[in-house]
Amino acid sequence: MSFNEMIDENLEEQFVDVKNKPTIVPIFKKNFTLGKKSATFGGKCKKAFKHRLQILNWIFDYNTEWGVKDLIAGITLGLTIIPESIACALLAGLPAHYGLCSAFIGPFIYLFFGSINKVIIGPTSLVALVSVQFTVGKPIEFAVLLTFLSGIVQLIMGTLRMGFIFEFISIPVIKAFSSATAILVIESQLKVLLGIKYVAAGFIQSITMLSSRIPDANMGDLILGICGIIFLIFLNVLEKITHRQCVSKWVKNFFGYLSFSRNTLLVLITGIISYVWISNGNKVPYALSKNSVSGLPNFTFPSLSVDTNEKSYGFWDILAELNVGIIVIPIIGVLTNISIGKLSPKGLVDSNQELLTVGFCNVLGSCVQSMPTSGAFTRYAISTACGLKTPMANLYCGIISLLALSYLSPYFKYIPETSLAAILICSIYTLLDFKLPYRLWRESKRDFYIWVLVFIISVLRGVETGLVVGTILTILHLLFLWARPDIIVKIAELNDMQYISVIPGNGIYFPAISHLRQKILKACSQAEYQVPIVIDCLKITGLDFTSAQGISKLSEDLCQNDAASSTLLILYRMNLHQQKVIDITENLVFCENEARLQEFLTQESLRNGFINLKEHIRASIDLGYNINFE
Repeated sequence: MSFNEMIDENLEEQFVDVKNKPTIVPIFKKNFTLGKKSATFGGKCKKAFKHRLQILNWIFDYNTEWGVKDLIAGITLGLTIIPESIACALLAGLPAHYGLCSAFIGPFIYLFFGSINKVIIGPTSLVALVSVQFTVGKPIEFAVLLTFLSGIVQLIMGTLRMGFIFEFISIPVIKAFSSATAILVIESQLKVLLGIKYVAAGFIQSITMLSSRIPDANMGDLILGICGIIFLIFLNVLEKITHRQCVSKWVKNFFGYLSFSRNTLLVLITGIISYVWISNGNKVPYALSKNSVSGLPNFTFPSLSVDTNEKSYGFWDILAELNVGIIVIPIIGVLTNISIGKLSPKGLVDSNQELLTVGFCNVLGSCVQSMPTSGAFTRYAISTACGLKTPMANLYCGIISLLALSYLSPYFKYIPETSLAAILICSIYTLLDFKLPYRLWRESKRDFYIWVLVFIISVLRGVETGLVVGTILTILHLLFLWARPDIIVKIAELNDMQYISVIPGNGIYFPAISHLRQKILKACSQAEYQVPIVIDCLKITGLDFTSAQGISKLSEDLCQNDAASSTLLILYRMNLHQQKVIDITENLVFCENEARLQEFLTQESLRNGFINLKEHIRASIDLGYNINFE
């Protein structure tokens, strides 16, 4: 089952009739209640405590069905995160051991504080790819310090409630960003598949060096890598075939879990081959991963200085070396979690809570030599397919990672690098989404151009640059909408009396007031200032002081010579709060209902001589104006 199919299947859960579900007996007795909404200090404290400690929102409703599904999902994800963590460590330029150091402490923290059910914390290829751009060529301690500083930044952002900034990152930007990341990860693993070693800065330089070094490719790495990719694709396709065919549920489940564990199977098979080969005194024809230490790491606070044989780095030197990485990494990590949360049926995410939670994961993770962590789309897809219900799966996933780190660490040196590259390539391709730009081209050209620009910049200049550019473009577009809101201007009639109807689409703030005045004055000029102006304020949700003064100034602009020959400006259905900030002029009136509007229009028509009282003929049935406001 592909990533997109898993998302579609997950979204269909909201249409399930909950009345048909069987009665479930809770495992935990609900003995912790906050009672009714209370305005007391104690009630607020309990509410805040429950809001931060998210486990209290579901643990007392935990039941047997949830427990079984979470256990299955947790074990499956645990077996998946082991090879993925090792692969991400190598992608970040770290020994394999650091991958699993990043995979066990984060899940334990997210179990208590995480607000998104199907997020499993651990290293990701996306964060690893961006991290290596700031730590390449530097001591390993820089990667750990990047994790620590990223966590501090996330905690500060969460404390200051800065989660709103993620609302300025649109879906086209996220999709372009993730697709570009997939391209870069796949490209970075091609040299591993070919057994070529080189260091290059940038996509173009890397492609150039790769093409020039192809004759130096190692056939052992290439053959093993291709076989690994074929193996992973075969199990994935086999699971899809059995899922769609009319076979027994047991067969579907068997091949489903076999497919979910395909990464672990590949690492296990290739590792055993390497172990047997080396045990017989032979040298394997492919490169093996490197592991610096074995066993559990010590829990120590990361040192804020780094000493090497060549140079000593103080805290400020480290900040200068990591540069904007301490800002980019935290944003990318939390952005992934938020994007996963928006894929859920409710689609509601507490960005500030996620900032605090992931911040804790990174700060404490740095104490056990962790690289920066977050949720991952691949793990979300697996958790969805396994029917995961709550963050309890993080517990099982963390325990499995901890056991693997304790007992399997000495055997990491037998894992071929090319098999890990195959895992990364087959896992990351699900982020490629070229259907969206095709749809955007048909439905929204502006979003299509943003997608193309962000994608190109992310590939050529780095994903962090593409993300910044995309966010800036989104903010500029919002500013443009505030300055140039949709305003409908047209000729309308009420009981045969004509008027110029002006309907603003949203709030009118000071950047937009000049635009509103220009459109109204243009319409009045074409109508020779003979038709009243009616601004329907029902949709105006906001009006600042500058805008209010602009409306008052507009009424003065409608006075041609004196008040007697001025055009009437009617503010229709404006709330009382907004009326208070507008200065009243002689030709400006407020109107609450249609009857009152008709009265004003009748008076204005009589004043302008468009209504003959004796015959009560139709007023202004044809004023002879050729008005085009579009």
